Amino acid sequence: MKTSTKIILVLFALTAIAAVVLFPHLSVAIKFENGQLSFNFSPLGYVALALLILSNSFGIVLYFKFLKTLSLNKVLFFSTLPFTLIYGFSLYTLAYLTNIDNTFANSVKIVLNISTENQYNSILWAVLLTILYVLVLFIVYFIVTKPIYKMEKLLERLGDGKIREKKFRLGGGKQFNHIGHSLLKINNQFNESEDAPSIKLPKVLDKYVDSQDVEKLQSGQMVSRFAYLSLCVINDFGTISLQGNYDILKLYINVVEPLVKRFNGLCVDNCSFGSLGVFFRAQDALDFAHAVCRAIKIKAKRLNVKINRFVAVNGQKICCSLNKNGKLLINEENVAALKKVIEFSKRAECCLIFSNTVLDNLPSSYLLKYRYIGTLFNQNLNLFESLEVYGRHKRMLLDKSKQSFEKGVMFFTQGQQQRAKLIFENLLRENPNDKTAFLYLNQCKN
Repeated sequence: MKTSTKIILVLFALTAIAAVVLFPHLSVAIKFENGQLSFNFSPLGYVALALLILSNSFGIVLYFKFLKTLSLNKVLFFSTLPFTLIYGFSLYTLAYLTNIDNTFANSVKIVLNISTENQYNSILWAVLLTILYVLVLFIVYFIVTKPIYKMEKLLERLGDGKIREKKFRLGGGKQFNHIGHSLLKINNQFNESEDAPSIKLPKVLDKYVDSQDVEKLQSGQMVSRFAYLSLCVINDFGTISLQGNYDILKLYINVVEPLVKRFNGLCVDNCSFGSLGVFFRAQDALDFAHAVCRAIKIKAKRLNVKINRFVAVNGQKICCSLNKNGKLLINEENVAALKKVIEFSKRAECCLIFSNTVLDNLPSSYLLKYRYIGTLFNQNLNLFESLEVYGRHKRMLLDKSKQSFEKGVMFFTQGQQQRAKLIFENLLRENPNDKTAFLYLNQCKN
């Protein structure tokens, strides 16, 4: 116990004992008769009042010092205990006030307008006391838990790096002092290790990659794991020019890369063929693909130009690492299949193609209109075209002919070109703008 606390405790004991001894002089000085309060203090009455105020002040200080030594759960209990006792005693007094018959009780009943015949006011006073009690509890809980809010803000800052402060003041009791000291030690460790070479990891890795692989990536090692790759390729604006290439680069930087991060993905730094994003969930990869198709379409309308965009999504095992800037690097071999899908997309004019690996790992509640468009040769990869990226009219036409189209693709894959040719000719009579059906028809003729 601190010396200051001992002094306050002694002063509290002395003033409390003296106040109890002189209390009769104080009770005589205060009178409550006929609904009127009157004071008639003698010298000893004033002394008793001063001692009572001093003892209560010392008691409150000691009580707060006691609360500061407790943990949060005990602080919540003991900080509300006095108010709970006062609330309970007040309700008990209201309930039995009509049964008490003395001068003071009668005066209180007159002030509160409570009588044996009119007990409805007792209920109203009880409701008012309850509202007041709840309000007091709210204020107490707000004050007691305020250090937690400060701690939350401090942890958010520590999560982003070091803090240049020599002491953390959270407030609250002894427990929060210990927490502040521990956070200060963590902050000092940041300062001590700031010169140590380490790779800054993207936050998404902590969420979807296990700790062992994270440690390997942080140390610069290569990691092999399953992921979903989404390759986005944007064609030039109708003419090959320096300005057109510059505009495409701006689309990659300002549109595609922010969308990769938005859908919990990582941008690959060493991709020389379009923009490549790595995702850890099939729905994130496909959501990104749809979003980037829509965003580039909107951008093309604003610029009043034609922009061709092709996106291919596949799930596969990749070998990846991080460079010194925390950017993701993968083997070029991992992109070979996606490049072939993009080449097919350009010939068939399909905006978004994804593989069966992606489709098999989508949640059952994922709503998607798509059609089967064939198999990537020598890759054992079934491909599907998303119809969600097209306008309403085109989407309805493609969805309407889905079964016939898929039947034609199956006949073509099985080597039955004549049967497939008849189906694609019929499809093109109904929808001449189906470029994929036109591509298959030409292959059937050849």
